[in-house]
Parts: sequence; structure tokens; C-alpha cells
Amino acid sequence: MSDGWTVVGRKSRRRMNSAALASIRSQLEADKQPNEDGPGVTFDRSVSQLKRTVLQLREAKFVTGLLEKLGVAGVTKQTRLRRFIVLGLGSPSNSTVARLQLSLALILVEYLCLDVSAMELYDPVFTPVDEMLISHLGELGGTFGNVDDCIHPQNLYSLQNQCRGTSPTLLTRQSSGRYAGPDAELTKVPTFWFMPHCEADLYENVLKANWGSPSIMQSHIFLGNNFATYAERWAERQGHKSCPHHILAAANRLRLCLKVQLEGSSSPVETAAFGDTSVQIVDSTEEFNT
Repeated sequence: MSDGWTVVGRKSRRRMNSAALASIRSQLEADKQPNEDGPGVTFDRSVSQLKRTVLQLREAKFVTGLLEKLGVAGVTKQTRLRRFIVLGLGSPSNSTVARLQLSLALILVEYLCLDVSAMELYDPVFTPVDEMLISHLGELGGTFGNVDDCIHPQNLYSLQNQCRGTSPTLLTRQSSGRYAGPDAELTKVPTFWFMPHCEADLYENVLKANWGSPSIMQSHIFLGNNFATYAERWAERQGHKSCPHHILAAANRLRLCLKVQLEGSSSPVETAAFGDTSVQIVDSTEEFNT
């Protein structure tokens, strides 16, 4: 199984294999040299686009429906999550899909009454404008507000006073690897893993790292590709060396699986951003063997 990231460009994807990733990690300045922004991409423009996209998603039926289902399932601010980790997002300043996904992440952070400082983000394609945008999320007055004003769930969408003056954490390659690399470590605090359309390797690494502690695993929430989809794809190939065994095992013991229900009127870009996406929690009532 490859342990590399998938680097997402605006028009294509290319896989970084283990050797290439190791080479990049050996360069001390790798994290200081993100991708370049496209023509006309500026911080102010990206802020404006993100605000419009958040407003757009707040009104989308598939988002309000997801929040309502989360509330019914007991996933609320009482869940007391400590971290909100965002991996494989892409470039929100250069990609409409990535901007939609970041907007949903921000809405979920508000819904869960988390401060944006709980957010930790990494993608190897982040550009200088992306990094500036992410670093200033807590300072965008009029968009993100005060967690003390959080109310649940139907009147939650004010986004006026939350999280002002705080900043998310931009992870390095090394620090993100501790969460989702081939040698990932146990994440002991309750965590929301926002990983839309990541490669199977990343889900597998996170699950494997946390598999040995069922009680901790049950405190984690995953938003990403539906694990059951992988189970279907690998049903006849479970003996293959690349089989993501922890994903397949997780698919068979989900305590919660809420699919993002896109509407028939959803745009192609919304489908690209959220198709086959589910919120999933792995049950801890069984022995975790793979």
C-alpha cells in the first residue's frame, strides 16, 4: 500500500509514492515552499469567495439536513470534541471544490461549538494565499463568531461573533504524519477527522493508529468517503497486500453512518465535493481484530 499523499492540482491528480515523499521530507525547507497561486488569486478575493460559499452552504438543504441528523444522533456540542483535523482539503483559494469543503468544515466547527483554534489543517498543495487565509480565519469579523453564542441546532447559523481573534494550526508534513502517516500515533483526545475524498491510505493509517484502543476510537468522528464503499470494492480482493483491512473492519462495525444526502438540484461541483461522503463513528462494543 502506498503511504504517500495524493497531490491535487486544479485539473489533475498525481500520486506521490513513498520514495518521492521521503525525498521531500528530507528537504528542510519543504514546508516553507508551498505551491504557487493562480493568476488573480489574492487574499482579499479568497476571503470574499469563502464568505459567499459559507453563506451558500448554510442555506443548502443537504447541509441543514446533515446537521439535523447529527443532532438526532447525539452528535452535538455535548460531544466535547477537542480537535478538528482537516486533511487532504486541496487549495481553497484555487479550487471551488476545496472551498466548498472548507466552508462545510467551518459550519461544522460552529455547530459543535468549537473554537477555530481547535482546527488543524494540512495539505501539501496549500499555497501562500491558502496559508494566509487559514491563518486569519479567526480574524474574519462578521463571518465567524463567539462559541458562547452557539445554539443548537436550527438557529445556529449566525456566524457573527464566534472564534474571533483565534487561529487554526497549519500542520507541517511531519506533524500531519503523526496523525495520518504510515507511522501515525494514537490520538488520545476526542477528534473530528474531516477528510473528504482522501486516499484510502490516510483513512487506513488513522484507523490503524487508533485501533488498539476501542474507547478512544469511539470518541473519534470521521467525515470522508463511506467506508462501506471500500468494503464493496475490496470484497473479492481481501488477500491482496494493498487491502485496507482496518477500513473494511470499520465498515462492519459502525455505530453511526450519516450520508451527506445531496439534492437532485445540487451542482456538479457540489457533487464533486461531497459525493459518497458520510459522517461515521466506529462502535467499540466488539473486540477490534483485523
